[in-house]
Amino acid sequence: MTTGPRTVPTLEEIAAEAHAFAAARVPRRAPAAAGEGPDDVMGVGLRRGEAEAAEVEAARAWQRELFDAGLAWVDGPVEYGGRGLGQAHRDRVHAVLREYEVPNTACFMVGHDIVAPAILAHGTAEQRAAYLPGIWRGDLICCQLFSEPDAGSDLAGLRTTARRDGDGWVIDGQKVWSSYAHLAQLGELLARTGDQADRHRGITAFLVDMQAPGVDVRPLRQITGSEHFNEVFLDRVRVPDAQRLGPVDGGWPVALTTLTSERTLMGDEHNGLVNDPVRRLYALAAATGADADPVVRELLAEAWEREQIVRETARRSLTAPAEAQAGSVLKLLSTADMEFWIAVATRILGPRMVVDHGEWGTYAWSQLLLGAPAHRIAGGSDEIQKNIIAERVLGLPRDPRPPSPDRSTTS
Repeated sequence: MTTGPRTVPTLEEIAAEAHAFAAARVPRRAPAAAGEGPDDVMGVGLRRGEAEAAEVEAARAWQRELFDAGLAWVDGPVEYGGRGLGQAHRDRVHAVLREYEVPNTACFMVGHDIVAPAILAHGTAEQRAAYLPGIWRGDLICCQLFSEPDAGSDLAGLRTTARRDGDGWVIDGQKVWSSYAHLAQLGELLARTGDQADRHRGITAFLVDMQAPGVDVRPLRQITGSEHFNEVFLDRVRVPDAQRLGPVDGGWPVALTTLTSERTLMGDEHNGLVNDPVRRLYALAAATGADADPVVRELLAEAWEREQIVRETARRSLTAPAEAQAGSVLKLLSTADMEFWIAVATRILGPRMVVDHGEWGTYAWSQLLLGAPAHRIAGGSDEIQKNIIAERVLGLPRDPRPPSPDRSTTS
């Protein structure tokens, strides 16, 4: 039996599908109103215990239905659970879903936007089939196991080791700042398989079962009070060679794919890290009467302008992401914008930003203030992004770098 050519829906048709799907399940989002509705600015990590478990279960139920309706991975390959459409179709679906009170799906952020792209780009056909449908359906929550206590910005200095043992590997080491590792079933891990002096050439990537014996996840309480970051200890964790991602000692290209995806995610205005900050700033100004201040009105106008710049930069980067180092550019824009939002909120609120007296929209901004330093570091610090742009885009000479302590000579 033969089938005809696949019908590609128009943007209007895919939008109508998304509207019909969402309208049957959740209420339409009410327009922003000063002093009404939830006032959480941060979109991740604020719930713990039973509240977090309930949020995750709601997210999984939503994601399963979204996947089964063909609206979860609109631009993904059909053979792995995607719809096989383009970026424009995906963006249109996302825009429609933002109009509804959908569950918080931030727990899938690492899987969808960081780990899945690496598996799609570097995984075997068996790995793609085994993991990608589950990641996009919400069955698998993922985490990223890259940073270490002594290898953050200098990721190539990592010391977690993986040694051959029969038809698999034994992994020992420690990772830190792993978002959602306490919820995850799957982790993307970098380990040293070559000599420490090999730096980039001696690293291999693996897909690790987070429930495997020897994996110990310990949440980290942050200054915001949240615990979505974790440190992960690996004590003789056995990983089959079939879960190696890419070639032995060839994990650096996998890392670059992962980090580029992460930086692009962090520059996405709808990444789930922050809840509509510009819209909330306008509502906050109206609720407090600060919108009568001409200086505040100018700052709000600039906030709107910055939002449009990020949108346009993200759109343009789709045509030439390699040349533009889009992930680094967007990541820098996002951290600069976050600092600006905080400055505007501080101008509006003053001391009310740090006193939890129950007034709508005030103390909620303290979470963003306290969480901003982590955003500047995650995915590679701002300084690292500037070096990437300077060296790889502008062609400037590399900064002098001291020799590695594990080398007697420079290469």
